[in-house]
Amino acid sequence: MAEAVIFVGLQGSGKTTYFTKHFADTHAHASRDVQQTPEREEAFVRESLCSGRSFVLDDTNATRAVRAQYIRAAKAAGFYVIAYFFDTPVRTAIGRNNHRKDKKPIPVPAILRTAKRLEPPSLEEGIDEIRTIAAEIKDPTES
Repeated sequence: MAEAVIFVGLQGSGKTTYFTKHFADTHAHASRDVQQTPEREEAFVRESLCSGRSFVLDDTNATRAVRAQYIRAAKAAGFYVIAYFFDTPVRTAIGRNNHRKDKKPIPVPAILRTAKRLEPPSLEEGIDEIRTIAAEIKDPTES
């Protein structure tokens, strides 16, 4: 069965790194960073749903309302829907964001706005499975 994987988490929470390590070989990558505009990203998701191709939606997907359209469409297409919740403290996300090498850092106020709106996913949304990815926080005394 094809999978629609929806990442939920702050900017800088490790979503894209997780995609690269765990999904790059098996799932298409839907992301505003990849498709460049919301319209292109939505078209890419629609095409994935029509072709039955498993994909990862790699955005903040911070609210139930944002996720709802994708969940509805994926379920209608017969996909198994999995949400990955990146449970990352705001300070950790900001720290990672400030040390990004892959792209320009997100402004801190944008991360704080996302943190205020962030709604963890729930099965009541129509999601089949939820997995939580806890942030790996390094002990500053370790080298």
